[in-house]
Amino acid sequence: MKQITGTYIVDQIREMPFSASIPSTWAELDAKQYATIIQVLHYKKADPYTINVSLLTLLFGKNHYHILEGLPADLMYEMLPKEDDHLTGRVSLIDFLLKETPPVKNFFTEIKIRKKKCAAPADDLSNLSFGEWCFVYQFFHYYQLDGNASWLNKMIAVLYRPIDLLQDPESPGFKGDIREIFNENLIEKRAKDVAAIESRFKLAILAWFTVALMPVTAARPHVFPPVDPDAEPSAESGQSESGTWLTVFRELLGPKWGTIDQLKNTNAMFILDALEEQQIAYEEAMSKAGSQN
Repeated sequence: MKQITGTYIVDQIREMPFSASIPSTWAELDAKQYATIIQVLHYKKADPYTINVSLLTLLFGKNHYHILEGLPADLMYEMLPKEDDHLTGRVSLIDFLLKETPPVKNFFTEIKIRKKKCAAPADDLSNLSFGEWCFVYQFFHYYQLDGNASWLNKMIAVLYRPIDLLQDPESPGFKGDIREIFNENLIEKRAKDVAAIESRFKLAILAWFTVALMPVTAARPHVFPPVDPDAEPSAESGQSESGTWLTVFRELLGPKWGTIDQLKNTNAMFILDALEEQQIAYEEAMSKAGSQN
């Protein structure tokens, strides 16, 4: 937390000293602050000054809002980013919100969907099953493509599921996931219930998933080749070379990965690692064959 001090005006005439602790990293935000900040950052059509003032207000929080309200306009302006900050080395209070990637931390590990407590997977996605990976990655990609809220609702409906009371994290038989087993047949119904959740909370979940996905894909560059960050998203950019992830799922069925249920419930990271190794071996074989011609 960053301690800031100064004076503000009360009743338009009286100066009052203040001392306030303000979050200085993403991890220091509380869940509602995080969600609302993410929502503000999604307001692409708002002018930068309005965005910056809104972010500053959220950092101060309701307990310190009276300070901001009483600050002279010039002091408020001094707390915001300036165009020449990169030359002067000055760092504003909201710089980390604008320039730093949030940590791989889910601020909403449990949510209520129709009054039923539902849990998220591990923050780093390490306990996703391959079945849910195939669906959640496609829904995520489609949402990135067209911004249709129905894709986000489906994505959350896959990730958040009721807690399985038979799964005890302290038990030797714990399978690494407290959620009910994934069932793709329930996605549509649960997505309708997810639609009722406040937009800012859904955007916060999207922000966490987006950041959590980065190390997963970066660790497997042959399965997820780097893309130009300035390129417009396309229908193909979320697909494997063989098609969608559901196509990959069908191609993997067989002796190595088993039946539909076996493959669906296999840890997604195991399969992504195997696909990375397979792709490396294929590229090496092609390179060797090319050099011999």
